[in-house]
Amino acid sequence: MSDNEAISVRSAGPDDVPAICAIVNHYIEHDTSNLRTQPQTEDEWARELAEFGRRFPWIVACEGPIVVGVAYAKPWNPRGAYAWTAESTVYIADGQTGKGVGSALYDRLLKLLEQMGFRSVMAGLTSPNPGSEALHDAFGYERVGTIRRAGYKFGTWYDVVLWQRELAEPEDPPRPTTPVEP
Repeated sequence: MSDNEAISVRSAGPDDVPAICAIVNHYIEHDTSNLRTQPQTEDEWARELAEFGRRFPWIVACEGPIVVGVAYAKPWNPRGAYAWTAESTVYIADGQTGKGVGSALYDRLLKLLEQMGFRSVMAGLTSPNPGSEALHDAFGYERVGTIRRAGYKFGTWYDVVLWQRELAEPEDPPRPTTPVEP
C-alpha cells in the first residue's frame, strides 16, 4: 500500500481544532511559509472554522486517527463582487511532507470549490517556498503577481507571490455559490 492510500480526507470539525492549531503554529513558530509572528490560539481557530466553515470547505487529511494536514478556503475579498473567488490554504504536519498529503487535500478542496460554484481560487505564498510552489503548480495554479518584500520575519524580508487557478468559466449572471457536503 502506498502512503497516499493510507491518507483519508474528511470534513474538519470542532474536534480537529487542536490538531489544526498545532500544525499551523509549527509553521508560524519555525518557518516562513506563514508570515504570522505570533501563534494562533485554539479559540481563534474555532471561531474561524465556525465563521467560514459554513460557506467554504474546511477539510483534514488523516493517517488513521491522526490529523496530518489541513486545507481550507475563505473569502478572497469580502466585497460582494468577489463572491465567486475563494482563497485556499494548505498545511501539512511537520514530518508528513512528501507522502501525498497536500495532493490529497488540494484534490478534494478544489473539486468541492468547483462543485459549490466558485469560479476562481487564489493563494498567497511566501517566496521562496519550493514545496508549496510545486504543489500549486501541479494543481494548475498560475503565478499572477508578486508583492515585493511584503513581510518581515526572522530578520529577512519576504515576497508574497499570488497564485490563481480558474475553476470554471464564469456565467453571466453568476448563480450564487452553494455549500456541498465535503
